[in-house]
Amino acid sequence: MQEEIAREISEKLRVQLTGDEKKRLTRRPTQNKEAYQLYLKALYFWNKWSPDDFNKAIEYSRQAIDKEPGYAPAYAMLANSYSKLGSYGFLPPAEAFPKAKAAALKALEIDESLPEAHVSLALTLLVHDWDWSGAERECRRALALNPDYSLAHQVYGRCLGVKGRMDEALAEFRRSVELDPLSPASSFVLGSWLFFAREYDQAIEQLRKTLDLEPSMMRAEEYMAWACAHKGRYEEAFAECQKMSARSGGHSRSRAVLGYTYALAGKLDEARSFVVGFIDDLEQELDSRIERCFFSLGLPAWPFFAHSPPGCFLKFRIEDAIQ
Repeated sequence: MQEEIAREISEKLRVQLTGDEKKRLTRRPTQNKEAYQLYLKALYFWNKWSPDDFNKAIEYSRQAIDKEPGYAPAYAMLANSYSKLGSYGFLPPAEAFPKAKAAALKALEIDESLPEAHVSLALTLLVHDWDWSGAERECRRALALNPDYSLAHQVYGRCLGVKGRMDEALAEFRRSVELDPLSPASSFVLGSWLFFAREYDQAIEQLRKTLDLEPSMMRAEEYMAWACAHKGRYEEAFAECQKMSARSGGHSRSRAVLGYTYALAGKLDEARSFVVGFIDDLEQELDSRIERCFFSLGLPAWPFFAHSPPGCFLKFRIEDAIQ
């Protein structure tokens, strides 16, 4: 019925459709209702952005694929989930990204005209392969197929951001939020990149909106703490650190921002104790990385997450703040 209505409207209005537009009007990735519902569950958990939720997204994506082996969007979701686990250090990059890339390529093999598949491949090219031109090419292809695809704008913004084109990047992130205003992930990405741009007041405002959408998003709490610390709002930063620590069981991220906040607040002895006390522990953790060293310079460091030497980010970040 949807196809018939769309076709009749286009004929009545004498709209000339391109080949890609005709494909979008008639595309039905699956007629299996169970597979579709499983995919929606995967999408829901992916948007929550926590390791447990990414794993749930993987499980639901796999269940959808079991129900419908040719379901391309489920492969794209599988790829996105593995990319996030690898880029945030919740899964070894050598394990996560080959799985992400294989799933993205499988989605493209099934349906080359699927925007989600091109964005999934762009994520692996950008974060793991450092093929920024290739990632930008895939994003442009996705946006040509669907200009209103929120995630395509989000990933394209990252492609621009790593090249230092911050104003253009922020415009893409804002467009992503406009297209999907209830997505915690889109809201968080905008807030975190406002932090990278040193727009701390705007970052705090956006991250508060993110936490309204998803109160349990630890990443949003983390960047809220960073932004508050940079604004000299130390008590608020300490409060966010406490929430992070309680939620994560004392994960290194909460300790890192806490140590940095101590340094910015002039509590240098407490800050130095973090450098001395946690380096050995951090070398055992998957997500120990150099990002804070880059952030202190106002640079978006996330493309380097998967390739950083362990145990160094906390030391550099806190020592930078102490100096």
